[in-house]
Amino acid sequence: MHTFEVSCNIPPSVYRYLHDNLPNLVNVSQCVERTNYYSAKGVTQIELRIHEYFKYGVRLQKYFLILRCNPSIIMGDGKVFLLDMEKYTSAEVLAKLQKRIHEINEMRYVRLDKQPVSIFSANRADVAKDIRVDFPQLVIWLCNMSFPFKYHNMERKPIRKDRDMLYIESCCFSNGSREINIYHKFIELINNHKMIPSPEEERIQRTVRLEIQIRKRGIYNMKLQTKRSIKPFLEKDFCAEYLKKEIRSIFGTYRFVSRKKAVDIINNSQYKLYDKSVMLSIINMIHQFRGLYELEKSIDDVNINTPLQYGDLKTFRTRWLKKFYRLGISPVVLPDVLNIDEMPSIYELLTNN
Repeated sequence: MHTFEVSCNIPPSVYRYLHDNLPNLVNVSQCVERTNYYSAKGVTQIELRIHEYFKYGVRLQKYFLILRCNPSIIMGDGKVFLLDMEKYTSAEVLAKLQKRIHEINEMRYVRLDKQPVSIFSANRADVAKDIRVDFPQLVIWLCNMSFPFKYHNMERKPIRKDRDMLYIESCCFSNGSREINIYHKFIELINNHKMIPSPEEERIQRTVRLEIQIRKRGIYNMKLQTKRSIKPFLEKDFCAEYLKKEIRSIFGTYRFVSRKKAVDIINNSQYKLYDKSVMLSIINMIHQFRGLYELEKSIDDVNINTPLQYGDLKTFRTRWLKKFYRLGISPVVLPDVLNIDEMPSIYELLTNN
């Protein structure tokens, strides 16, 4: 768990007091105000929000308090790494959150610290895991190159950066309910001008963070028995299984091999000569289009010419990509210039860390 956000409905009197007294409150829009004043306590952002709606022709308002929290800081474990979910139960994290709310004078004055944490509903939960690898930038590049088109209708998040640089720093795709963000932790700290602790620098340089930000709609869609409680997202087994399921669905379990090795595996397979030639062209086309996502997107677009042998998107996946998977390899290959013969799948890197 990296970050979570919870909200609760508050009375107008509580809203007015917090509006008048929370320090460093910044107006974001007509209905939203925020402060980061209590970040050191792990409550990285406090937001006041007004929701206006009409009922029977009358304009009404609801008032909300929203807390964005970093559970690692809440538990006193630091800012850089994720909460160690082996050390704490969800009940312990929620109890500490209640204590942090008590430590905020303005919250204590309106007795929010006396309310059970269960009054808060989850708006967002970031399920994440840090993996240690020898070539973090190569892992990020492989994620960018092998992300499929139309996975839950996700699109690449627009980031204003040179694509060659972006491909080795982060892989980010999102839709209205979730965002998948895989990034090199060391570069993320540098880009955000954050201090890198000297004793941890070597460890951070080898860290890739696999993170799925589940938004309110995504939490609704999960149809949990606990509905929008944050509690399940603070449980180690729940988060681990969710992350494994998603990473397997996105990237599969197929190892990455060098182009030379892929050619040897394909040529030594039992496939027909025609099939082998198409498979070799797919390897080249993925690199030419700078990733599986872009190639599949082009195949799906009738206005873009791609090799007729590939067929439509369904045919491309069921006939051609499956041939690679039956051989146990990804159609995304490692450039021979790297002199790396083989690498585990993203799924294997996750499960073995």
